[in-house]
Amino acid sequence: MLTTTIAAAATEEPGRGWGGPIALAIVAAIYIAGATLHYMWRERRGLPSPTDEDDTGTGVNAQVSAVSDTDDTDRDTGWWGRIVEHRGRRIRVDELPRDHDVDLDLADPGSAPETLETAVDRMDRQGVQYMDIVRRVMEVYGVSEATAKRRIREVRAVRQGG
Repeated sequence: MLTTTIAAAATEEPGRGWGGPIALAIVAAIYIAGATLHYMWRERRGLPSPTDEDDTGTGVNAQVSAVSDTDDTDRDTGWWGRIVEHRGRRIRVDELPRDHDVDLDLADPGSAPETLETAVDRMDRQGVQYMDIVRRVMEVYGVSEATAKRRIREVRAVRQGG
């Protein structure tokens, strides 16, 4: 009989207590109290609530006025360059010295436009600074900075025989 009671006691599962649900209720109460205190603190200091309806707008506020400044061309030109319209944006362009030996006559049907690689090679042989080559290639050929730098590396490697 003793062995049967020991076996029966071993097969019984221990009862789960109320500790888990009570702990969850305490955590929820602390969270709600903390959120309420935080909300009251923000209201007292006058800070905006993230749920205020009047804070969110549906439109975009213009950062730049739409007034044209083409009437005052004196400010648009000078020793620092001039303002030109490029791809829908007004940008400042400094006048670079032109190489008339390389400039092509567009009316001449026999002349072909200079490729990116030949332009990079020509400027590199002329001793133009690296960043000037990058800037000019980006402006003229409309490529990214990474592409311009990659073409310079490739042209230099071909010239050195590697």
